[in-house]
Amino acid sequence: MERPGSDRNVEDPPMDAPAAPPAAPPAEPIDKPADQMTTDELAAAVRYHNWRYFALADPIISDYAFDALTRRLTALAPEHPALAELTAAGGGGERVFHDTPMLSLDKAYDEATVHKWADAFEGPIVESPKIDGVAASLKYDADGRLVQAVTRGDGARGEVFTANARFIAAIPQRIGAGPVEVRGEVYQPLSVFRERFAADFSNPRNTTAGAIKQKEAERTAAYGLLFFTYAVLGREFETVTERMAWAEAHGLPVVPCALMDKGDVQAGYDAWLAKRAALDFEIDGVVYTADRIAEHARLGATAHHPRYAIAYKFQGDSGTSTIERIEWSVSRSGAITPIAVIAPIELSGAMVSRCSLHNLAILAQLGASPGAQVTATRRGGVIPHIESVVTPGPEPAEVPALCPVSGHATEQVGDVLMCSEPHHCPAAMLGTLEHFTKSAEIDGFGPKIMAQLLEHGLVREPADFYRLTVDDLQRLERLGRKSAQNLVDNVAGARTLPLARFLRSLGIESLGAVAADKLAEAFKTIDGVLGASVDEIAQVHGLGELTGRLIVHGLATRRELIANLREFVTIEAFTAPAAVIANDSPVSGRSFVFTGKLASMDRKAAQEMVKARGGETPSGVSRTLDFLVIGDDGSALLSGGAMSSKHKKAEQLVAEGAGIRIISETEFRAMCGEGRDTPPTP
Repeated sequence: MERPGSDRNVEDPPMDAPAAPPAAPPAEPIDKPADQMTTDELAAAVRYHNWRYFALADPIISDYAFDALTRRLTALAPEHPALAELTAAGGGGERVFHDTPMLSLDKAYDEATVHKWADAFEGPIVESPKIDGVAASLKYDADGRLVQAVTRGDGARGEVFTANARFIAAIPQRIGAGPVEVRGEVYQPLSVFRERFAADFSNPRNTTAGAIKQKEAERTAAYGLLFFTYAVLGREFETVTERMAWAEAHGLPVVPCALMDKGDVQAGYDAWLAKRAALDFEIDGVVYTADRIAEHARLGATAHHPRYAIAYKFQGDSGTSTIERIEWSVSRSGAITPIAVIAPIELSGAMVSRCSLHNLAILAQLGASPGAQVTATRRGGVIPHIESVVTPGPEPAEVPALCPVSGHATEQVGDVLMCSEPHHCPAAMLGTLEHFTKSAEIDGFGPKIMAQLLEHGLVREPADFYRLTVDDLQRLERLGRKSAQNLVDNVAGARTLPLARFLRSLGIESLGAVAADKLAEAFKTIDGVLGASVDEIAQVHGLGELTGRLIVHGLATRRELIANLREFVTIEAFTAPAAVIANDSPVSGRSFVFTGKLASMDRKAAQEMVKARGGETPSGVSRTLDFLVIGDDGSALLSGGAMSSKHKKAEQLVAEGAGIRIISETEFRAMCGEGRDTPPTP
């Protein structure tokens, strides 16, 4: 298939110069609301505002207003040429959800960790280099034609770059089979980067990310990008080896891979490390994947990564220092982690003085102790780590017999040192309480207030938040009656929690947002979840046996905590989301987080309005959030009220360049088609 624009000489792409406007710019459109425009009027408006944005870099309407035009035109005439012209502009950044999340990989930095991972499954391993590029999903239709290209994004949804993908020669525009989804890595060869881009960009990955966002899609061709396939979805295979052979047979460029026995992992890693400097693409480690697809299904995945694959990362910068002392840090689970405090050294451009020793087994294996001379690295250029002991210290490290925070006896569970009374340990309790308020979306309880609550004995478990009174809180330093009342009101707003959010708030290992949603949908009620066996949870799609064991154990150890919470909290049974009202709603495909007190509805009703219109409601504020909605009652936007922690975080992210839009409750209801006095959608 001939590629559009393939005859254009684009060896030297213009970097900064804006595109020249066409000789005959589109006519200025009629000024009236989108829902009152005819199809022709909508098309004219889309063309005009698209031209101002891409050609002049001078938009005169907001993204929200432009989206309203394109959505309305799509609803009336989905095949209209004006919409195709919009796509052809490239780099538009439309965000779409992946059918199956594109998860990250778990990471290892030593041979022992990889072998421990490999012990969990049967059969050989597939080895491939970890390409340092931009992960992407390519969709081919039933005729094998490329119809969509999307970046990984945050794993749940990414940015569309279909128009740009048509100018990447290594991406086939048609394959001999479909429908199918191909996943892989877009990257720029080092030879291309060094010859033409090194003076303007810091590394090939950043160059690649910019290249696929070019507003004039044909400019992407000038960057010389390539593509490696590492996965194929939508077809049945018995092994990864078979899957990669299928991809290669259908004209897809495949990442170099080899089948090996588990015992050959380190030799394979060393081989890639040795030839790394001679490669024409950047790699930052080696990926190992269980070859048998049946093992993938059995092992399942966490909310973050699949358990059937792991990235064995190359080490970062290293240096020599001396351990001054070993400190012991207590987590909310009661695990006590050894931390090596070393004489400060500079690694990968940062001063490092603290390195985790992870657990007792690694501490003993290294022989780390005060006075030892050690080699320290920043793994992946980020995580400080003790790589080896050069000269031992005068005495072995002393493992504490008592928890350094609570004073209770310690005990060894496997390789981990634990506080024997984590539910009575202030450090573990603090972590549990902070996790609960964050997950239950109870604002206002920052670290200083939380520490005072523990110090005064006012809160020792999550249920204690619901026992707090204004008089209790006024005992805390610098907390007036109004602030105390606000905290009590915030807690009262969390007396009803959806099942998934309640499960997530318990702080159980492997029971994050994704697993909580799946359990809620599968078992419907809290009693259904509590009564589920390991096998029943393991059979829930994507969880697997190990996650099942961890969740059942975590629920069992928190029976009393759960029972106490149920005295105060109504846990709502799972109900299927309401049918989407209209796919042309401005809410559809966007994410909304609510903060502050809503004047016209409760928070759950607002979230249901979003879901009913095809939007999503993540639990917290992040860089990928679309809208933060501030409740009108005491709003910092309308009446000079105090900013919540979510509001402050959103403002900070916006200042750093995030595209979050902060709107009022009234503006949100207008987006949903609800007037100020209109009752909320049930």
